[in-house]
Amino acid sequence: MAKTGLGRNIRVAAVVFAFLLGVGLPVCATASPVLGQPIYYEGGHVSVTVLPFDAGYTSNLYLFSGGNSILIANSSQVGKVVDLGNLAALYNVKPGDELIFGIFVLNTGNTFLMGPGARNADGVAHAVVDYAEGTTSDFATLGFEDLFGGGDRDYNDANFQLEGGIGITRIPEPASLVLLVLGVVGLALVSRALFGVRCREDAGSALR
Repeated sequence: MAKTGLGRNIRVAAVVFAFLLGVGLPVCATASPVLGQPIYYEGGHVSVTVLPFDAGYTSNLYLFSGGNSILIANSSQVGKVVDLGNLAALYNVKPGDELIFGIFVLNTGNTFLMGPGARNADGVAHAVVDYAEGTTSDFATLGFEDLFGGGDRDYNDANFQLEGGIGITRIPEPASLVLLVLGVVGLALVSRALFGVRCREDAGSALR
């Protein structure tokens, strides 16, 4: 009986461990653009391509993660591809960190960040994300609204495509992952010990 309980605990720990690592578990791509969707760095290189836009204003795209303010490209430079390189090595953006892109609208001086509206002065979410997984790398199309207050909310005033080590699920940092796995293993051992004590107590009661 004790072996069965231990086996169950090991299976639970294995499932949790696999979940934490994302091993063998599919990550579904978003079926349509999602307003305020976060994007996370998964390691390796990330590139940005400037896509066609529909706006009277032009905007500069920046990356604000890792304490940086990195100018990438202007929305009018359609077709331009910028290789940001390995973000961890170059900009101290660690795997699991959120990639916070934003636009600076040259005509108005306003800055709007992707993610929740609370990041922006008008309290409005200004970017949609259309995420898809590829065979060798993942993709995300960012569409921004460039007017204060949300404008017409068409989210096509500045458009960019990300490619590379990105995802929509946060990956725990290695140290945190180790602690979580150790916690699961510890829970399994404690459960086994308590189960063993209970079995001995039950056996002792039966002999009395």
